[in-house]
Amino acid sequence: MAEVITKLVLSGFKKALELTKKITDDAIKELGSERSVEVLDTAYNVPTYYTLTGRKIGKLGDIPKILNELEESIYRRLILQKIYLGKEATIEDALEAGLATLILADIIEVLKYVKTPKPYKAPFAGFINDSQIRGLGVSLVSGKIPGIAVIIGKAPNTDVAGKIGKELQSLGMLGLLVGPIVEQMQEAGVKVGFEYNLIPLGDTITSAAHAANLALRVPVIFGGLKPGEEEKIRAYIKERVPAFIIALGPLDDVTVAAGAGVIALGLPILTDQPVPEIPNALIPVKPEEAISKGCELRNIKVVPVKLDIPIAYGPVFEGKAIRKYDMYVEFGGGRSPAFEVAMMKPLDEVEDGKIEVIGPEIDEMEEGKAHPLGIIVYVAGKKMKKEYEPIIERRIHEYINYGEDTWHIGSRDICWIRISKEGYRKGFKIRHLGVILYTMIKKDFSAIVDKVQVKLITDKDEVLKAREEARKLYAERDARIAALTDEAVDVFYSCVLCQSFAPNHVCIITPERPGLCGAVYYLDAKASHELQPEGPNQPVPKGKCLDPERGEWEGVNKFVYEASHHTTERYHLYSALTYPITSCGCFECVLIASFEANGFIIIPREYVGDNPTGLRFSTLAGTIGGGKQVPGSVGISKRYIVSQKFFKADGGIKRVVWMPKSLKEELKEELIRRGKEEGIPDLYDKIADETVAKTMDELLEYLKKVDHPALKMMPLEKLMTPMT
Repeated sequence: MAEVITKLVLSGFKKALELTKKITDDAIKELGSERSVEVLDTAYNVPTYYTLTGRKIGKLGDIPKILNELEESIYRRLILQKIYLGKEATIEDALEAGLATLILADIIEVLKYVKTPKPYKAPFAGFINDSQIRGLGVSLVSGKIPGIAVIIGKAPNTDVAGKIGKELQSLGMLGLLVGPIVEQMQEAGVKVGFEYNLIPLGDTITSAAHAANLALRVPVIFGGLKPGEEEKIRAYIKERVPAFIIALGPLDDVTVAAGAGVIALGLPILTDQPVPEIPNALIPVKPEEAISKGCELRNIKVVPVKLDIPIAYGPVFEGKAIRKYDMYVEFGGGRSPAFEVAMMKPLDEVEDGKIEVIGPEIDEMEEGKAHPLGIIVYVAGKKMKKEYEPIIERRIHEYINYGEDTWHIGSRDICWIRISKEGYRKGFKIRHLGVILYTMIKKDFSAIVDKVQVKLITDKDEVLKAREEARKLYAERDARIAALTDEAVDVFYSCVLCQSFAPNHVCIITPERPGLCGAVYYLDAKASHELQPEGPNQPVPKGKCLDPERGEWEGVNKFVYEASHHTTERYHLYSALTYPITSCGCFECVLIASFEANGFIIIPREYVGDNPTGLRFSTLAGTIGGGKQVPGSVGISKRYIVSQKFFKADGGIKRVVWMPKSLKEELKEELIRRGKEEGIPDLYDKIADETVAKTMDELLEYLKKVDHPALKMMPLEKLMTPMT
């Protein structure tokens, strides 16, 4: 039977090769051999070919030579084996031909983008760019997305397809869909798209290349491996990428060939077809058992959240939106008074599990209107501390968003909540918000919270009265947090969540420097350590201060050296130019020291426009990811930009010369405040963006025009110390 599979793979490779040749010839005839080959927002060209070989494809005219090389490498191997060893093709030959088939599929897909920037129409996504992968990275390393399932082909019927889709969503997994399964899931009422973590890649088998090239980019983006390190990349995928493939329906020879390539990368394939089992590689299975078996094979730990509510629930729904025309009722958002607060109480003052609604229930509310809402969560526990209140309170946002028919943005007294018409039809009540909060807080904070009680207020007068009490609590908290500085504590915290992808990267979290992903703050890390004493957030005693200006401590260096597996010896927490914190791949922004402008250029992950460096985020980020320490190029979070400790050794906020308008507006109030604190009240206006400068020449001209303070500061190169 192995011989049959091998022959199928080689046949599939040959068909894919002939198809790629034809498509390439057609593209050259239409566009010319000098036409460049590229996909926007990736630093990895034709990702499968580049990551496996280390070579980029520059223009269309390069492809025929590459196809000839692939053809010769496969067939020469087979011919020599037959002549000198007397052997027929083996499974190893099939795996090599499978990898070559993945390259061919990727070339076919990239050629679609060469012809038109957006070859895919809804619901298909096609290529998943580098920024999107980095965005998924935080969820993958934190476990919010426990794993990835690639579903290819056609389920036996619509019901089975629907069950597979809903099971993936209930487990919070990322699903990448190829072929008829997409339409089947939609017919079954399963919502698909990026916002639901069920991403339809395309309707043909070659679009599965977008799943393969995603897996191949992960070791390079997060793991610090270099394109061309094929053996290391394949080992990384096998050991660290929590993914598997489910192939449904009849398997033609091209699909089998592509599957062999996936197996060569170390990922198992589960199929409902009668195939011989290859342990941990090719497994026949019933469709309804495929996900659980795949999770078992890849050691993916999933615990579905079960709530007594009438709507689907899970992290997979966090990114969805409820538009106004889909909304049954809403609360807050400037349209009605609303607030949310978590309050610590003594154990004897909290009745565990009590959920009360004070005022009208949803049945008594007018459809399509804004109504008042106050959410008060009382928490109590022997290990609970006042400083953990805001941590629990911030989670209200994601807990409500996990509902398929509930939506939340904002926080405190500027929160905005919607319940959809579909949710109302299913029987969702205001009380169910309390069920969600009670269940999730007890689940996630069990180490510090013993009791939870939820009060939901919908009576306007009561909401206004309770909101004033909440505002007093907000003010008290803000005062406490303002006093929490790096100097005020003896212990920082580590975060090594990203070591599942970037094994040598170590974040140091301080009161004035959040994690570069933007998701972990000092008190979060402290609470996380309480919850998981052996977890990713460990206390780091500062020890002797070696350099107060640059932010260097003996205890931090000692911890980082051990936690980075002896790859990083020193950290300067307050400098981007000397011994900066390493970067993984999940950072929100990349900061580049521009010697021409004598300042910092900051580019957030979501920005894809032009900037004065001449390079896109994905290219710049690719030079520093994977735990590398690169002076002058650093991954940072957005909030760190407005910290008083923001690279203060290098000049701080006064060094920032460019960031895109979207980021400026997002941080506007804090940037204005920091400018005033530094004695430059118009600093916000002096920072350039793409509306005034897209090139270095335009940036320099603008900086001179507005007399930016960076131009009068010490040259950046004089601040840099060679790392030895």
